[in-house]
Amino acid sequence: MTAVAGLGSGAIPWGVDHHAAFAGLFKRTTGMVMICEDLPEAHNRVTLDPVLKDSSGIPAPKISYTLSENSRRMLEHAIARGTEVLRAAGAHEVSAVAPMRGAGWHMMGTARMGHDPQTSVVNAWGRAHDVRNLFIIDGSIFVTSAGVNPTSTIQALALYIADTMKRNLANLFD
Repeated sequence: MTAVAGLGSGAIPWGVDHHAAFAGLFKRTTGMVMICEDLPEAHNRVTLDPVLKDSSGIPAPKISYTLSENSRRMLEHAIARGTEVLRAAGAHEVSAVAPMRGAGWHMMGTARMGHDPQTSVVNAWGRAHDVRNLFIIDGSIFVTSAGVNPTSTIQALALYIADTMKRNLANLFD
């Protein structure tokens, strides 16, 4: 990781100074990641691409996303506090990348759960408001995101929705 991060950031150059720069960083580098909640915003959405289609003519998904001012400010705050911590611990150099393009992004909230069909796609147990036999059980039903990986929450929602479907099986499609 020292070599990859050092080359990527420019801290380890190619050429004559390569070995000295690597030796200066190896076993002297640490990382810190700040995770912030990206609040839901109406302009961030998944739609069907009007032009791009697959080989069967089905429109491709089009993801429209921009980082909000609130999210940018949270990242800036987190970097400033993280930099303070690293400097207090004796860091000689601190660099930051935000947002991390190569990091995992959890796109959620494109089929929001809620009671009002005007502001949500599915009801409180994952059933689509407009299509009675469609249930959505993934991160798209989240109304907002947590600051951690959503897998455990998605699993819990899947169990909850499956149990609710089972309880309502007799009149599920009424």
